[in-house]
Amino acid sequence: MRREDQPERLKSERFIHPSKSFHIYTQHVDRLCELHWHEFYELCFVCAGHGRNVVNGVSYDLRPGSLFLLTPADFHEIGPLAGETLHLYNLVFSDDLFSGELKTLFFQEAGDFRNADMRESFEKIEDEFRLIWEESQHQKMGYTHIVKGALERILLYVARATSAAKRQEEKIAHQKHPDVQKALLHIHHHFREGISLEEAAKQAGLAPNYFSHVFRKTTGIPFQTYLQDLRLKFAKSLIISSDYPITEICYASGFQTLTHFERVFKQRFGQTPRMVQKSRSSEC
Repeated sequence: MRREDQPERLKSERFIHPSKSFHIYTQHVDRLCELHWHEFYELCFVCAGHGRNVVNGVSYDLRPGSLFLLTPADFHEIGPLAGETLHLYNLVFSDDLFSGELKTLFFQEAGDFRNADMRESFEKIEDEFRLIWEESQHQKMGYTHIVKGALERILLYVARATSAAKRQEEKIAHQKHPDVQKALLHIHHHFREGISLEEAAKQAGLAPNYFSHVFRKTTGIPFQTYLQDLRLKFAKSLIISSDYPITEICYASGFQTLTHFERVFKQRFGQTPRMVQKSRSSEC
């Protein structure tokens, strides 16, 4: 079967008041929330129920204690298992709340934050979300600072729980070049936009030529190759997970021309975008 609706983009003004940098919801999800993406960050914690969260084409099981954090570059669909209802805390927030060290922490553990099992720290995490909820309801003096502190503690708890040796090597590599790390944060959150080498260098506070040299030394590949690979992976996930036309996927992933997109996609994955789409359709 093919979906009738295409992924919806959820706009910030619909979920966050223009004068605020965040909003917290308590949600009871009893049916599938179909494929969508956001203009903001979304941090969800499952208090009760079982379900499934499909992020960028990858399916994750949800249970009490599951936590995930999504960026504006991610797309997902979420729903309960048959006969279940998911009870969630859902914190949505803008760059204003998620900056500096918090964003660095997220980038270092980005894969794990999309599927963190926090059952061993369930009470701690739930208490932090309850604190955010209560502060948001009363909005007393300095409540935004308390909310930001709670968010920071949640991310630290998750970072501790999901730390692994394979990620430690990546952290060490990035820490050698903190200026490049600043650019990587920007690239990972805006790769679907028209990012140039000059813009990335500006984020790092380095001259373009020197940035290009240091970026390749840090990541092992040139800047344009790194950026293109992010876009290609995003495009493939969208092809697998949705019924978007290939042309729209091309532009939504950050490519400027369909011809270039199809050529580099086949070079990267050994199949054209339409071959992947056709293969997916035959399995439905």
